[in-house]
Amino acid sequence: MRIAYFEPLSRAWERTRVILWQPFDLAKWLLLALAAWLAGMATDTGLAGAWRVDVGGGSHGPWREVADVWDRLASNAVWLPLVIISLMVGLAIAVLVLWVSSRAKFILLDNLVRDRGEIVEPWTRHETLGNSLFLWRLCFGLACGAAALLLAFAFLAPAAGFSVHDALAGLSVAAGFFAVVAMIVISVIAYLVALLTESFVIPIMYRYELRTLDAWRALLPWLKARPAAFLLYALFVVLLTVLFAIFYSLMCAVTCCIVVIPYIGTVLLLPVWVTFRLLSVEFLAQFHSDFDLFAPLPGAVETTPG
Repeated sequence: MRIAYFEPLSRAWERTRVILWQPFDLAKWLLLALAAWLAGMATDTGLAGAWRVDVGGGSHGPWREVADVWDRLASNAVWLPLVIISLMVGLAIAVLVLWVSSRAKFILLDNLVRDRGEIVEPWTRHETLGNSLFLWRLCFGLACGAAALLLAFAFLAPAAGFSVHDALAGLSVAAGFFAVVAMIVISVIAYLVALLTESFVIPIMYRYELRTLDAWRALLPWLKARPAAFLLYALFVVLLTVLFAIFYSLMCAVTCCIVVIPYIGTVLLLPVWVTFRLLSVEFLAQFHSDFDLFAPLPGAVETTPG
């Protein structure tokens, strides 16, 4: 079986051209942009962050600075409740955004498959799928956060307590090095899991009305049979993302940063977002005709790699 990469991109662009311009419907364009914007509010990304280990003086390391800030807040009983309430409100908003984004991903996919612009009807019809995806993404995000905290406390916190004048300065540097390496590995794994979920698990869920874990079980045999193909797909997406970042920067300069305005930017760049969404759909269809979202629905999900 030959797996192509540029051909699915070409087919995705052709479908985008038909959906958006044949014929052009401003109302449908705006509704598709709304669905795409809602779907992208909580972006699926891996762990990211800059970790700095101060080996020049243990008393002025990053953890000492965090402790100083906390001590100042704790000494002023008036501000501490406000800080806690603000954190709780921010967490609640983040969870709400994640929930809306999970539901909207199926709205966007449903509109593209059906070539229409609807919000309310697919929002209601895909409630079960959206909630299943939300719970999975929430648990996945918490697991990634827990792994990051574990690394921080296991490696970086002890490393920040040493200085170059300590006998264990070498251990400090080694702990920081291994923490950074471990963080990079976890980030790559988290990125791949998030990419596979967005690109293939969601289309399989939509195709067969499966919950997230069941869709993962349907995808895993194909991952085991063709790991190189999916890895190359991930690298291909990274390449496209870099090219889009360059294009986006140029658009920011040309439009005086209008494209960074929420929703307005999605309206202007809708062909790009639609093409990116359809790329994985076209790529997945190469493995088996049952995965083709634009073909008649078969009787059961195909879980045996051809």
